[in-house]
Amino acid sequence: MLKREKLRLGKGQSSRFEQGAAAFLKKLKASWQDFRYEFDVRIVQPGLSRKAITNEGLHLLAGVETYLMETRAMRFRVIGSE
Repeated sequence: MLKREKLRLGKGQSSRFEQGAAAFLKKLKASWQDFRYEFDVRIVQPGLSRKAITNEGLHLLAGVETYLMETRAMRFRVIGSE
């Protein structure tokens, strides 16, 4: 982001930062190791119902959850209509 911003400003174009500035991004980059990050995956499917999902669908979701936990240590959540 910083490189693209520098190139953009070097061409005389306006900044792409809508809030903040490159200086804050540089400060954040310098201290990134001080932060702890957690990621998760959420699927939102309003038409999905606990009552109507098939065993094949449950096995698929369980496989996705297992894969995410084992490979990326990411939690998985499905949000449906019921």
